[in-house]
Amino acid sequence: MAKKTKSTKKKIGVFFLIISLILATVCGVYLYRFLLKNKKNVAHKTVLYVRPDTDFNTLIDSLEGHLRHLNSFIKVANRENLSANIHPGRYVLDSNTTNIQVVRNIKYGYQSPLMVPISGRIRHSKNLAARLGKRLLADSAQFMQVFTDNEYLESLGTDTANVLSLIIPDSYEFYWTVTPKDFLQRMKTEYDKFWTEERKNKAKQLKLTQKQVSIIASIVYGESNHVPEYPRIASVYHNRLKKGWKLGADPTVIYATGDFTIRRVLRKHLETESPYNTYKVYGLPPGPIMAPTKECLDGVLNEETTDFMFFCASPKFDGTHRFARNEKEHFANARAYRQALDSLNKARAEAKKIEEAAKK
Repeated sequence: MAKKTKSTKKKIGVFFLIISLILATVCGVYLYRFLLKNKKNVAHKTVLYVRPDTDFNTLIDSLEGHLRHLNSFIKVANRENLSANIHPGRYVLDSNTTNIQVVRNIKYGYQSPLMVPISGRIRHSKNLAARLGKRLLADSAQFMQVFTDNEYLESLGTDTANVLSLIIPDSYEFYWTVTPKDFLQRMKTEYDKFWTEERKNKAKQLKLTQKQVSIIASIVYGESNHVPEYPRIASVYHNRLKKGWKLGADPTVIYATGDFTIRRVLRKHLETESPYNTYKVYGLPPGPIMAPTKECLDGVLNEETTDFMFFCASPKFDGTHRFARNEKEHFANARAYRQALDSLNKARAEAKKIEEAAKK
C-alpha cells in the first residue's frame, strides 16, 4: 500500500511537471507573439532608409529613438534572423506598426513607395540626374551613366540628344531603390502610354515624327507658360519649317549658350556656334531643349491652322503674345512691346527714387 502511494505521488509530480512545462511554453509563445511580436512599438511616424551596406548594428542604431522599447524589437529581430536578411529600402513606420511588421518589411524588402515629382524646365539630362540623385538611392553619376549609355538608349528607341523626349513631366511613384535603368524603362512605358494611336495619327497628319513633336514642344514650352497659346505658337514654328526658314527661336539660343540666367537674348548670343542655335542653322535642333509637358506636346499635335510667321510678347505683360503674318506687322508689335517696356522701366525707376527719398 505504501509503495502504491509513493508511485502515485511520483506520477502526480510528473504530471504537474508536464503541465508546468506546457504552461511555460504557452506563456513563452504568448509572451513572444502577443507581447513582443505584435507589440506596437513605434514612438512616432518616421521614414527609415536602409542602405545596401547596412548591417544589424547599424540598423539598430538607426531605429534608436524611433522605437519605444528597443530591446523588444531586438528579441523579435533575432528570433526572425533579421541580421542575415536585411533588404535596403525606404520604410515608413507609424505608431500602429508592430515589431514583426518592422522586421518583416526589412527582411523581405516590403518598401513604402514615394512620389517623385518630375517637373518641367528640365533643360538637360544632367539636371534630371541631379534631381533624382537627391531623392533616390542611386546618385546623379549613376543616373548620368545610364542617360549617356548609347547602347541602352538605343534599346529604348532614343539617343543621348533625345533622352529628354522620354521624360514627360509629372509625379510618379517609385521605390527608393529603383535602378537608373529601371527608372528610364518606366519613363519609356509612360511615354508609350501617352503616345496613343490618336496622337500618333495627329503627328502623321502634320508630317512630323514623335521625336520632332517633342523637339518643337520643348521650344514652345521655352517660349511660353500660357497653355492656351501653345497651338498657335506651334503653328508659327511649323510654318517656318514648311517654308524652309530658320526657326529663329530664342530658347534654343539660350540652350546653346548654356547660360540659363539669360532673360533677354542679345546679338552676341545669336553668334553662338551650336547645332542648337536656330538663328544660325536650318531645321530642328538635334534634340529637345527641355522635357516638354503633356500640354505642350498636345499643343503641337493640335496646332492651329494659321499663316502666322512671327510673334512677340504682348505689351500687356500678361504672358500672352501678339502674332504677325509678315515683318511689317511683327515690327509694329515689337515696337509696341518695347515702348511699353520702356514706360514700365521708367515708372519703376521713378518709384524707386520716391522710395529712396522717403527713407532719407
